Amino acid sequence: MYTLRRKNEVRAMSAIDELDQVPTEVALARQVIGNFEGEIDLGDTPDQYQAELRSVVDAKIAGEDFVVKEEEAPAKVVDLMAALRKSLDSVSTSKKEPARSAATRKSTRAKRRQA
Repeated sequence: MYTLRRKNEVRAMSAIDELDQVPTEVALARQVIGNFEGEIDLGDTPDQYQAELRSVVDAKIAGEDFVVKEEEAPAKVVDLMAALRKSLDSVSTSKKEPARSAATRKSTRAKRRQA
């Protein structure tokens, strides 16, 4: 999706105070924008809304019934934070005791020998 802006809506980069200009980022941005520059001919782009509207109007004029296509249900959105919490909860409930370090094991052995 692209947003077309008018000339008066676009500011120069030097006019934006909070923008920290890093030369490599500016070069990359110019390269990306350069890929999309050029003349645009909207006549080559079909207007799907107008085509669908025309078919509905033509059907009404002809006295035909038209069926509205039902839109597909959007895909189920996964709540990543809830999934992460669930995963962390399952790990923490089945969490084993942390492994003892070598220094702790040596001191435990020394205590056993002294006893």
